Amino acid sequence: MMTRKIIAASWTVPIYAFVLSIVEFSQQTLVETSFLESLSGFLLLCTIYMAYSFPIIFTYGVVTSWFSDWVAKRFSSERIQLFTSFALHILFGLVLSWLSLLAAILFFLIDRRLMNRMDVTKRAAIKSLFIPIGCLLVVMGSVYLIGVVQDFFVRFNSI
Repeated sequence: MMTRKIIAASWTVPIYAFVLSIVEFSQQTLVETSFLESLSGFLLLCTIYMAYSFPIIFTYGVVTSWFSDWVAKRFSSERIQLFTSFALHILFGLVLSWLSLLAAILFFLIDRRLMNRMDVTKRAAIKSLFIPIGCLLVVMGSVYLIGVVQDFFVRFNSI
């Protein structure tokens, strides 16, 4: 069960950061910025949200999800188990209001999707840790490359 939780957390981190960046970025007004500046700002938001949510989802999220499922298994009906687990995920997700609630719902949905898969092994859990780390490195590298391209155009236009 813990391996499934680790895999669910690995997928939750980049999806959560991407969705949260879209929500936050769409609330900002775009004031005559170039496409590269807008893209750089969006990717920078993704980087920040991934970097901060990664340790929280892997510690608090995995432990509370495991606890939610442990409590839910005490009930006989599968529907009651599902409802209890979802309700506890929501309760634990309300720690930081809607910010952590979004992560808790994503975690719950991904965990339920993985529940019937047979390839949830320790090796798969270890490999899944490269998902958020790889996404973080790609997004950070993209922000850096956009900065280099912008700097090149600024220097080229000043000549």
